[in-house]
Formats: sequence, structure tokens, C-alpha cells
Amino acid sequence: MSTGLALVVFAIGLALSLGASELLVRGFGRLGTNVGLAAGLVGLLTALGADAPEISSAITALASGAKDVGLGVILGSNLFNLAALLGLSAVVAGRVSFRRILLVLDGSVAFWATLVIGLLLLVRLAPLAALVLLLGVFLFYVFLLAAEPHRVEHLFLPRTMRHRLAAAARVIHGELKRSERLQDLWGPVWWIVPSIAAIVAGSIAMVNGALVLGDHWHLSRVFLGAVALAAITSLPNAYAATRMALSGNGTAVVSLAFNSNTLNLLAGVSLPAVLIGGLASAPGAMADIAWLTALTAVAIGLGYAGRGLNRWSGLVLIAGYLIFVVVILR
Repeated sequence: MSTGLALVVFAIGLALSLGASELLVRGFGRLGTNVGLAAGLVGLLTALGADAPEISSAITALASGAKDVGLGVILGSNLFNLAALLGLSAVVAGRVSFRRILLVLDGSVAFWATLVIGLLLLVRLAPLAALVLLLGVFLFYVFLLAAEPHRVEHLFLPRTMRHRLAAAARVIHGELKRSERLQDLWGPVWWIVPSIAAIVAGSIAMVNGALVLGDHWHLSRVFLGAVALAAITSLPNAYAATRMALSGNGTAVVSLAFNSNTLNLLAGVSLPAVLIGGLASAPGAMADIAWLTALTAVAIGLGYAGRGLNRWSGLVLIAGYLIFVVVILR
């Protein structure tokens, strides 16, 4: 494939994938509202829809044998999410405010997922064991998103933990409001299946075009996945988070950022590891997971200390990501 044709294929795949992801986000959000899902679950479905380009791109690359590119897309996307969804949103809006308890809940699940994937990639934890460890925590988190606070109060857990989780559930149900119903209640829902098909097709074209361009331009596979494709496929999330921050909805920003990272690791790394295997041998995985673990901890620490993120803490997250990019380029 020539360079010109590869550029056209890549551009078409990118436009198709990002455009379809917007329709998928709307469809998931409308479906959740129409069937009466809890607001937290609607937010989780929306994050999944926005994550579709990077997840499908990563799976496409992994299935084609480009494991370094596939892993790079997911781990690089998560780093970009921390810098753009949290850091850039704080810089643009001036401040992103949220409750500490929500940050601890969402951030802890994302941090746990990062640690488990680190064990999978670095010490060769069995893929099935990693999936069980991830799903156990994630399914409990989904329960907290869906359950009414009074149900959480009756869980068989230590009293202090039970009260804190119930408080988190009240925040989730109080601040993540359901979207208003439109006259066309089901119109966006019918686009879910076609959108998924379009995202998959677009991702295949985008990854294949990017691999050809990388070979022609002598770009490393690590840079191609962890920086170029990762940032491009995360643009829908970045746009949505900035819009939420400007409207003052810091709760939705932090939920979108950390939920996106958790879903990326679960659907883009853990599940493929069970089905494909051999991910631990991908070059660059050690550096990527180390940077992701560190920047996730920094994001949680800054948000907790400041009861939110201001421009300075946002710049710290952006600087951390830029240092990662410089290291990758060396």
C-alpha cells in the first residue's frame, strides 16, 4: 500500500470510528434512560461508548499480531485520559470540583485495574486470574452504581466501610442526573448496532493504515500505539470531559476519566489476554504500565488534597504525560 493510499485509509477509518462513537454514546445514554437504569450505570455505558474507538483499535491490532501497538493504544489512551480529561479540563475550566469520596471510589477501581494489568504484563499473572480479580471489583462497583443507598447500608461489610460506600452511592445518585427525555425516545437507540459495526470497520482501516504509515515513516510501533493512535482515539472522551468541566459538572468528569481507564484495561487488555495470550512479551509494556500507575496515583493524590483539580494540578498531569511522550520518542 502506498503512503498516499495509507493516509486515505487512515483518515476514512478515523472519521468513521469517531463519528460512529458519538452516535453510540447517544444511543447508550438514551437506552439507559428509557429502560430506567440508575444514573451511574448510564454514565458507565456512555464511557463505554466513548471508549469504543480505542478498545476496538487495540483488539484489531492484537488480533493481527501487532501486540505492541494494541497494548500501546490502551495504556497510552489511559495516560492521555488523565492528562486531557482531568488535566486539560481543569486548565480550561479553571477548576474541576468533585467530592473526595467519589474520587476515592472511581480512582481506586481504576488504580486496582492498573495494578492487576501490571501483574499480568510484568510478572506473568495468569490471564484468567487477572480477569477474575478485575471482574470481582468491577462488578461490585457496578452494583454500587445501580443500587439505592439504603441497599448498600445493608451489605455484610464492616460498619465504617458500609457507611462510606452508602455515602458514595448517595453522591452518585444525587449528582449524576438522568438526561431529559426527548420527543424521539428510541431514535438514537436504533443506531447502537450500526454504530458498533462502523466503529469496528473504521478501527480496522485505521490500524492497518497506521501500520503502513509507521513502516513508511520509520516510526516505532511503541510510539505509534502509545502516543499517536492512543491520543487520536481518545479525542471523543477529551471533548466530552472539557464540555462537562465548563458546565461545572466535575463529578461527571472524574467519573468519565476513571471509568474510561477501567473499561479500557478490562475490555482492551484483560479479555484479549485470555483469548489471545502472549501479551506479556510485548515491548514497551513495562514502561507504559509504570507511567500509568504513577500518573494515576498522582491524579488521585492531587484531586484528594485539593478537593478537586485547579489549573496548577491540571498542568502537573499534562506535564507528566508530556514527559512520557518525550521518553517514548527517545
